[in-house]
Amino acid sequence: MDIGLIILILVVVAAAVGVGVVIHKIRRFSRAVFGTSSLIEGIEGAKSNQEMMRETPRSLHGMTSVYLPMIKKDFPEFDYELYKSKAGSILRSYFNAIYSKKVLGITEEATITLKNNVQGIIDELGSRNVMQCFDEINLYATEIARYIKNGKTVTIVFETAVGYYSYVTDCDGKVVFGSKEAKMQTVYEIELVYIQDVDKIENHADALGINCPNCGAPIKSLGEKYCEYCGTAVQEVNIRAWKFNSIKEQTLQKRQY
Repeated sequence: MDIGLIILILVVVAAAVGVGVVIHKIRRFSRAVFGTSSLIEGIEGAKSNQEMMRETPRSLHGMTSVYLPMIKKDFPEFDYELYKSKAGSILRSYFNAIYSKKVLGITEEATITLKNNVQGIIDELGSRNVMQCFDEINLYATEIARYIKNGKTVTIVFETAVGYYSYVTDCDGKVVFGSKEAKMQTVYEIELVYIQDVDKIENHADALGINCPNCGAPIKSLGEKYCEYCGTAVQEVNIRAWKFNSIKEQTLQKRQY
């Protein structure tokens, strides 16, 4: 047999063996990573799963059934459905304030701490001459995640599952962080605290019942129900109120502000 032909046959056989080894390794890799021998099917499946994750709301801790009875025991007048709705409203106003760079967009039921935090974000965006955008915001569900009593401070932490398009643009409208095409699923924590109502003290000091309405004697404690001098019933004035004190996102993704 011609030597040249023999060499050609050997080269073809070696190539075939090499291709077979490569195909075997690819299939083994695909099975390990995607659970299928077909690499193409595996990649397509991964893309499909990624799209589903972008549309599937994040799960919540859902501890409402545990903590709500405790809250109702401590605060019988607490309206869960009302504050659950307000948590959603203040979260939307939070997004709007950051987008519009106007802290006045935050509702009146926010503490100065929360407003200062939002102003800090706005200032940081302004210093970098960029804009944080939120599009197609969906609030899927809200649950109580924690109930914290620390001395005189009481905190209810709501969790809200949120879906939106979140991205940062520069002064020319170019996206520098995030995506206009990839929807993001995340969870926000919203803290509701029971604190001193400063507005009631400053603006309505005369209504605090400092003196007995009958004999004019001083009321030594705001918790007193009756005047200790004449026994007249004193209407207790509640100078504490529920306020939203903090909003933060649960995510490993670092924002650009």
